Amino acid sequence: MQRITIEQLLWFISSLLLISGMVMPMFSFQKFYIFNDTFSLLGGISHLLQQGELLLFLFLFCFSIALPSYKIVLSYLLVSHRIKDTAYKMKTIKRLLIIAKWSMADVFVIAVLAATVKLDMIATIEVHAGLFVFAAGVIISMIVVQRLLSDYELKPVCRD
Repeated sequence: MQRITIEQLLWFISSLLLISGMVMPMFSFQKFYIFNDTFSLLGGISHLLQQGELLLFLFLFCFSIALPSYKIVLSYLLVSHRIKDTAYKMKTIKRLLIIAKWSMADVFVIAVLAATVKLDMIATIEVHAGLFVFAAGVIISMIVVQRLLSDYELKPVCRD
């Protein structure tokens, strides 16, 4: 029987937290003390698309849904030891390095969104558990990536 590594366990936990955080309620907005809306990350992003806010939709979708999901897939390929070809494994590691540089951008984007809404005098915002679950998933996924990449030292190639 194969033993589960710490990286595999952390990968599973981070994936579960990221996906849960995307669908759990993150914010409740209250306008004029009358209108009250609660949004998850996926719900808020789809609401932006419905409202015709295409640029904001694309920005939030890329940094809060697409990049974390891509990082989950790349991490899984390395954690599961499914890649046997060394060249493909190094390509996957390089991709993961690039994605890892943007790791906290998704949480930053949500924090800016929350701060923007809080600054509006006619609306208040209440933060829900989904934000914290999503942030925990991002942080744990950063730990997974760090552990996966710690064995590889990528150096620039000097060409004469």
